[in-house]
Amino acid sequence: MLINILLFLVAIYALFTFTLAGIWLKKVTFGKRFMRKVPKDTTISVLVAARNEALNIPYLLRDLAKQRYPKTLLEVIIINDHSTDDSVFQIENLRNELGFPVHIIHLEEFDIRGKKNAIKIGVQKAQGELIVCTDADCRVGEFWLLGMQQLYKGQNAKLISGGVTFIPNGRLWTVLQSIEFASLVGSGACAMMIGKPNMCNGANIAYPKAVFEEVNGFDGNEHIASGDDEFLMHKIAEKYPNQIVFAHYQPNIVFTQSQENLRTFVQQRKRWASKWNHYKDWKVTFLAIAIFTLNFGMLLSPILWLRNDLTTSQFMVLWLVRCLPEYLFLAPVLSFFKKSSYIKYIPLVQVLYPFYVVFFGISAWKKGYVWKGRRHF
Repeated sequence: MLINILLFLVAIYALFTFTLAGIWLKKVTFGKRFMRKVPKDTTISVLVAARNEALNIPYLLRDLAKQRYPKTLLEVIIINDHSTDDSVFQIENLRNELGFPVHIIHLEEFDIRGKKNAIKIGVQKAQGELIVCTDADCRVGEFWLLGMQQLYKGQNAKLISGGVTFIPNGRLWTVLQSIEFASLVGSGACAMMIGKPNMCNGANIAYPKAVFEEVNGFDGNEHIASGDDEFLMHKIAEKYPNQIVFAHYQPNIVFTQSQENLRTFVQQRKRWASKWNHYKDWKVTFLAIAIFTLNFGMLLSPILWLRNDLTTSQFMVLWLVRCLPEYLFLAPVLSFFKKSSYIKYIPLVQVLYPFYVVFFGISAWKKGYVWKGRRHF
């Protein structure tokens, strides 16, 4: 009975992953490589929530200064979330050479903290029609804002989500994180492209200020530390299901830092996993449970094989049917992120992935993690 269930789940998963691969190839790899040109006349407010990012934020500000977008239509709002380093000094030091206004908001003046509160205050103070968000440790290309604006105006988008990947540093640890993260970004992008959005990333996201206010921002989930991106997307998707757009252009990719070590990686993933049981869409919850069950079964498969409950042929077919569609999906996604050299490491990630899913699936039910020097419960 257990074997039949496992084989059935793997077959369904393979079909699901083949479907993702087909969507990606059609919409991104072989899709249109140009955007409809519209006037560059949208005022933009870039929001950056920052906590102790003195080493990173000067690079982001210099990237923003190189944008191929009219500086007269641009403002940057840095929301300082109780930083204890010299982040503010670094911002002040660069202000006069950037060519656009940089506003600093201090959350301690409002006696609040956290990224959702930072974004909420930032939106309230923003003068721009389009809100564009990224993180203080990110790097962006010179056509980033132009691409977001063109998608917003050209497709009447109510939320735009762009690709995010890690900055290469020559470490295998970063390569493995990049492949795992590419699977999340890629699957979330495919869901958007078929009008079923479920995942996005707050490091590369944009939406009209009016739409944020229309859906009442983070009301209803403000008590959850994570989810400043996905919960907002779900609320916007309820009102505008066909106007959630993935920015499938390489100039719109945002680059960020990978986690330095296993400890911070675990805390980050526990932070992400903490929101799983707060999803209101039963389909997202069902998908998470199904993926957990499948990967738990994959961990059991060697034991079943050693006990002769699973024949050698069944064992090999099980892993082949699970891994081949993943490879066919991940390879073009990695190529999109200019990481074709990472493709050869996909099999290693596929072996490790069941351990990852089961560990964090269980961790999601245990409250508590540490992030940015704060303990969350």
